[in-house]
Amino acid sequence: MSIEVEYFLDDVVVSSRNPLRGALPLANEDGEFELFLDRETAEFLVSALVQFLNGGEGGDMPKVSIGRRSD
Repeated sequence: MSIEVEYFLDDVVVSSRNPLRGALPLANEDGEFELFLDRETAEFLVSALVQFLNGGEGGDMPKVSIGRRSD
């Protein structure tokens, strides 16, 4: 089951840095929601969004590039 929501374009609310936890504000006609995040969930979400963006063609090609930082 899917629910259509809109991103507020606000910053992610970080409630803890160690362990990393926070929330992403979302809304639809039924009200406001928060997608609660931890590091692992955020990484899965970023991966899914990158896969989605990589499906764009022509004028809908992604305008961002994702790289890994070196430690």
